[in-house]
Amino acid sequence: MFDDSKILFGKNNLAETMSNKDVPGAKLTKREEEVLRLLAKAMNRNEIADKLFISEETVKMHIKNSYKKLKAKNKIDALIKVKMI
Repeated sequence: MFDDSKILFGKNNLAETMSNKDVPGAKLTKREEEVLRLLAKAMNRNEIADKLFISEETVKMHIKNSYKKLKAKNKIDALIKVKMI
């Protein structure tokens, strides 16, 4: 069964991927990583909010902060930068 608590990228998990030099200075919080992980699964903001027991506005804030830290223009750009797709 698929464990959605971790998404693997070859031999690396997200935390290891974010520590590399692909996105200098991008230090995502655990929650920002979790939201991006769910975005990578094609979940919308409302679904993510329900799954994480937070408001949709909080999800939007985490997405916005992640994009800013990653210098990403959109979801695809952000997911590419953290090697989720």
